[in-house]
Amino acid sequence: MYKLIAIMIGLSGFTAAADETSPPDPDAAAVDVAMAEVHRISDEIRNLGRRQIWSGVERKYMQLLKLEQTAPADVHLVAAYSARERGELLLVFDRLSRAAQGKPTQAVVDWLWDLDHNYGRVELIADRRRTAILSANEMPLDPSPRKAVQTAIQVCDDKGKFNGLLPRGEYVFVGQKFRVEPGIAVRVEVSPKMRRQGMNEPTIVYRELPTAVVKEKN
Repeated sequence: MYKLIAIMIGLSGFTAAADETSPPDPDAAAVDVAMAEVHRISDEIRNLGRRQIWSGVERKYMQLLKLEQTAPADVHLVAAYSARERGELLLVFDRLSRAAQGKPTQAVVDWLWDLDHNYGRVELIADRRRTAILSANEMPLDPSPRKAVQTAIQVCDDKGKFNGLLPRGEYVFVGQKFRVEPGIAVRVEVSPKMRRQGMNEPTIVYRELPTAVVKEKN
C-alpha cells in the first residue's frame, strides 16, 4: 500500500514537471508580439502628432490598423486630427468612433456631437470628371468646415464623385441645388441617360441617417 502511494506521488511530480516545461502557446506569443508592435507604433503616432507631421501619422496609423489589435483611444484621436487637416470628415467620424469605445473622453464626445449636429452625409455622382463642379453658396469661415468643403470640391473635380460629410448649408452640384442638413443623407446623381434625354433635374434623394450616440460606460 505504501509503495503504491509513493509511486502515485512520484508520477504526480513528473506530470507537474512536464507541464512546466511544455512549449508556449504560439497564438499567445503572436498576440504578445502584435501588442508590442501596437505600443511601438502608438508611441510614434503620438510623437508625430505632437510635431504635426500628419503624413507620418497617416502612414503609421495605416500600419496600426493592419495589426487588427486594440489600440489606445488617444491614438485614434490623433488620427482624427490628421484626417481633419485634410478635410476628410468621414474618416474623422470613423476614427472618433474608434476612440469612443469603452469610456470616451469629453473631447471625443464633444467632437462627435459637433459632427452629428452640424454636418450631413453627402454622395455626389457625375458621369464625367472636370464637369462635376461643386460649389457652396457660402464658404464657411471656420477652418475645419471650410477645409471639408474645399476637399469635397477638389475630389469632385478629380474623380467626378464624392462621398463624405459636408457642413450644413446650400450647395450646387452640376447645376443642381441641394441642401445639407444634419442627420439627413443626400444623394445627387447626374447620369449619361439624363444628359441624353435633356433632363434638367438629376436624381436627388434625401434619407434619414441615425445620429451617433456616445454613452459613457460606468
